[in-house]
Amino acid sequence: MKKKILNCTFLLLSLSFFVKVNAQKKSPNIVVIMADDIGLGDIGYYHKQRTGKDAVAPTPNIDALFGQGMRFSDAHSPASLCAPTRFSMLTGNYSYRNSRPYGVWSPESDALIDPKFTTSARIAKTGGYKTAFFGKWGLGGVWKSKKSADYTKIEEGALTYGFDYAVELPQGIQNQPYAFYENRNWVKLNANSTMVDLTADQTGYSSEGNNKDEHEDRGGIGDSFWDPRNAGKFLADKAVSYINKQNNAAPFFLYYCSQAVHVPHMPPTEFNGMKIAGATPGRHGDMIHELDAQVGLIIAALKKAGVYENTLFIFTSDNGGLNIDDAMKKAGHDSSNGLSGKKGSINEGGHRVPFVAVWPGIIKPNTESKVAIVGQDIVATVAALTNQKLDTSKVFDSANLIPVFKNNTTEPVHQYLMHQSKVGPTYAIRDGQWKLIIKGVSSGDMSKNKAVALYDLNANLNEVETENLVANPKYANQIKEMLANYERLRTSGVATTIKK
Repeated sequence: MKKKILNCTFLLLSLSFFVKVNAQKKSPNIVVIMADDIGLGDIGYYHKQRTGKDAVAPTPNIDALFGQGMRFSDAHSPASLCAPTRFSMLTGNYSYRNSRPYGVWSPESDALIDPKFTTSARIAKTGGYKTAFFGKWGLGGVWKSKKSADYTKIEEGALTYGFDYAVELPQGIQNQPYAFYENRNWVKLNANSTMVDLTADQTGYSSEGNNKDEHEDRGGIGDSFWDPRNAGKFLADKAVSYINKQNNAAPFFLYYCSQAVHVPHMPPTEFNGMKIAGATPGRHGDMIHELDAQVGLIIAALKKAGVYENTLFIFTSDNGGLNIDDAMKKAGHDSSNGLSGKKGSINEGGHRVPFVAVWPGIIKPNTESKVAIVGQDIVATVAALTNQKLDTSKVFDSANLIPVFKNNTTEPVHQYLMHQSKVGPTYAIRDGQWKLIIKGVSSGDMSKNKAVALYDLNANLNEVETENLVANPKYANQIKEMLANYERLRTSGVATTIKK
């Protein structure tokens, strides 16, 4: 009898081991959350690390990711503004590789993806993944022309570029149409919804309060029941519903582009039972708090569905933070976390962003990588996870991060980083610890380019101007070489990643 019990115990242990091994062999789900306008200092983890004080705007769900996975201290958005970043995040290429290097800003303009480029969604789909998009699209390719735009439906959008399912805000919450589209069809926010011209009061863009920022009063076409305070919960609920419907027959790639925390800052009264409006000193902080609630809701859904343990979960941002809320600044909040610059700047505060990856059982918890990466590295990483060879004739600037995730290797994955901003000086090239800031042109006569700053980021991460080395004759040859490399990369089409 004793022998039978031992044999049964052995069989159960063997079966348990077999199940665990097979679960690990199964392709992981991939969830990428990209926040809008979140800087390092907007995350509670970094705020406390810098100040020693609790966050002005609490982000407990995002903070928990740092303890569960790998944080990248040298992570960058592809550009310091959203439209070019969104092109790069899908294609794996810097936006200077298309004919609109500053991004496509109109939903009626060509997204400039086809036929030259592919997308992460197409790669995942070819690898047997279901693919879904949620949130702000913001890179064109929605309607074929402004004249033919029918705002009750979408002509193209995410479904055209490899996603099986999509819930889209063509321009986010900041521009028309102020409406949601599910699989190209307008989702009426109320049974009595109609498409009408909304006032700036209804869009949240009236000149009253601090929502105007640098923008004019802005209304536009949209759902007559539009309320920007409800947008985040709508998106998160749609993502949760999608997760709940997955049957584990195939892994899924979920790309979630939050509306938060782009202006207008219109926080909801509550989110899933949690107080939002008035929870922090300012509306910007309230929206950071709401973003964290969205992240928490999606993580909870993954766990409830039993798929979180087999999911690569990534959180990042499309560019640096805002630093526009006086009440938040007075309370000690700094979206750039002490770095120079903010959204739209060529300085580190414009494009050095949070990037954390969690993959239970694969990525060691509470680890830090100092490897320099760019958000668009997700494209090559998706190819590696789906066991596909990356098409280097279409993807030039994306590096596979799996070796970093698994082994915490310190080997660089990019030969150069290329930075781009909104206002001059608008360009920079990064080579190791060195960053050269350039004033000039993006194409054409490269002789017009001029180096205006050289920083050793190991010694001067805050880019203090008094430590600008550009006029130091000791670095003249280095500056000349870096400028030549920048011009070569912008004109020749060669890759910026390191060949393996």
